[in-house]
Amino acid sequence: MTAPPTTAQERHALEGPRRVWLPRGAFLRGSTQTEVEAAVEDCRRRTSERLREICSPRIFGLEAPRRRIVVSAHGIDRTEVTWDSWRRCMRAGACPPPRIPAPAGPSPAAHPVTGVTSHEAAAFCRFAGGRLPTEAEWERAARGPDGRAYPWGRYFNDRLANHGGLEGRAALDGFRGSAPVGSFPGGASPHGLLDMAGNAWEWVADRFDPTSYARGPAVDPRGPATGGDRLIRGGSYRVDGDRLRTAHRLPFPASAHEPDIGFRCAYEARPASLLLAPGSSPLGR
Repeated sequence: MTAPPTTAQERHALEGPRRVWLPRGAFLRGSTQTEVEAAVEDCRRRTSERLREICSPRIFGLEAPRRRIVVSAHGIDRTEVTWDSWRRCMRAGACPPPRIPAPAGPSPAAHPVTGVTSHEAAAFCRFAGGRLPTEAEWERAARGPDGRAYPWGRYFNDRLANHGGLEGRAALDGFRGSAPVGSFPGGASPHGLLDMAGNAWEWVADRFDPTSYARGPAVDPRGPATGGDRLIRGGSYRVDGDRLRTAHRLPFPASAHEPDIGFRCAYEARPASLLLAPGSSPLGR
């Protein structure tokens, strides 16, 4: 009998391909006004008085309106980029040392790398042969074709994501800080991606534009060509369930390097003949 894997990194290596390949497809992006209002109320219910200002209708309103969006075929990392991968980039001279030290405890190399800016994350993705995902690519990969509120389904489940550190609820999921990537396989998205909710916020390529959701293109939207803030998605180990929703988006300075912001990379589509090759996952199944 084969011995079970002993570390999170070894378990991840046995769970599936590093990248998921998605064909061209449509999904429902964003939130309805009713969903925005419900998210604000959920935030207020979960959040202590000292942090209640984060439950802003203005912030949650950035998720609206809900629209049908078409995204071209592409690949995307199954997990967030890890410390181990970042160190390889550092040894090649293509990435700087992160400003946040590696976490203590078992399997630190398997944790998501954080403390990197949007530009540094994009540089790593170029080194890896890819790029940062667009906001639309990220959201489609997180919620699938049925517009689910969380990667795993309609309702929040506090055992399926690393979350809640600011409110003292981190012990519910077993981690007080970041977790090795892939630690919550039950929280996988319909396309098989892991940690699309919690663990680390993730940089996406788009610049923030408050009008883009309503007025931007419905096919392969990429945000404005110029502007200041970028966007982060997915929530982190520090925030609660209302910000782990697949529709939630947060503008953030591109030069920020927070201890709970990481990223994953996207890749241009492989030839159609390879979409069903062994080790690929064309529909995330």
